[in-house]
Amino acid sequence: MMIRAQTIVARTPNALLASLDRFHLQSKAKGGTFLFALSAPLDALSVITSHLKSHFPRHIGCLSSPLPAYHSHIMCAVALLNGITFRSTIAGRADPQVGRWHAARHSSTQQLPAAQSSVFEEFNGDVGKVNWEDIWDRTAMSAQEMIPVELRTARPEDVSSILYFSDKAPEGIAKALKATFPHSNELGFLASSTPFITGRPVTLFHDGEIYSDGAIGIALQPSLGHTSLTVEFPDLVDLTPDLQITSSEGNLILTIDNGNPTRLLLAAMNKHGLDGRDVLLKDDEFYVGVMSNGKVERLHRITSGDPSRGTIALGTMSAPPQGSTIRMLYLPRRDEVTLNLKPTHGNTSISFIAIPDSFGDGPPSSALDNDVLVIDGNFVAGSENGFMLRRGAKEEGWICTLPGGQACLRWT
Repeated sequence: MMIRAQTIVARTPNALLASLDRFHLQSKAKGGTFLFALSAPLDALSVITSHLKSHFPRHIGCLSSPLPAYHSHIMCAVALLNGITFRSTIAGRADPQVGRWHAARHSSTQQLPAAQSSVFEEFNGDVGKVNWEDIWDRTAMSAQEMIPVELRTARPEDVSSILYFSDKAPEGIAKALKATFPHSNELGFLASSTPFITGRPVTLFHDGEIYSDGAIGIALQPSLGHTSLTVEFPDLVDLTPDLQITSSEGNLILTIDNGNPTRLLLAAMNKHGLDGRDVLLKDDEFYVGVMSNGKVERLHRITSGDPSRGTIALGTMSAPPQGSTIRMLYLPRRDEVTLNLKPTHGNTSISFIAIPDSFGDGPPSSALDNDVLVIDGNFVAGSENGFMLRRGAKEEGWICTLPGGQACLRWT
């Protein structure tokens, strides 16, 4: 159950701390677990995080990025929830490599992540004979056994939604959660990269401890309130009408409508006046959208294409399967992604937003009228690493990094 939520934008640390004090006083008698996502300058981090931990000993949180409109301000999203908190150390996967599925089907010298080596002891280190598709299927099967200990006594019907903060490789915890709670909604926030801020790849907080990897989260029970999970993709332009994938494997689309996917994409680009010779696949501009009832249900970035072979590689571990209806989409270049906080008068919600990797150092596009802006009822956090989501049993978890892409878990 969501007890209370706010998103706070402040000019100074003192202005933020005063708002956090008010949140604490208003929440003092309500119990629950405190969630936070904080974006602040290095010289203010220690005092703010110490303040948060002293007020809320039971907490899960992470360092995030500010929305571009408020990049020169301090931003902190806070919420109080009832649920089962957990800590996961399940390893995720390495970033997909172009064409690796064809290369690895028959032979590979790739080493398994150390954290997963025990799962594959039966292979005795001879990875040259490993079928990697079978390997990852076995990982999914074993994931249920690796579910965080805090969740092992929860029945599938006792969990309706799961929220977590994660490092940049959430595939392990995502597969474990689906295997254990297949009908739940799952929303994961990939914490911002912090090597130049805290010296850690990411920075996660859990009940007084600080972690550099894994995930921390909370499982929500249906008896404490129903939730819905939606996702939005702003500013995308259709390059093609609906098409059908006729074969795919791993992270590759092999054929679309029994034709060459890359040539189809190039033809669509030319039709829209885009020069594919230089721009094709160099930037995060082209996507494959999986369609449902005329809307984009899932989105995957195109990372490369091969006009001769025809294959298109996606920035995901698993391309849409044969029979999927898709569109090819284009994100026009924008000088600035406008993501302002807007007060809503609807139900309480938690929103995760994928933001650009970088933005200018100029003045913010949204000036504050006062020292602090407080949005009641909404927890809004942004990260350049995006978010992962899954809606129920029919969907596999997937990561969205589209700048401006937004997932929202709303209490109904």
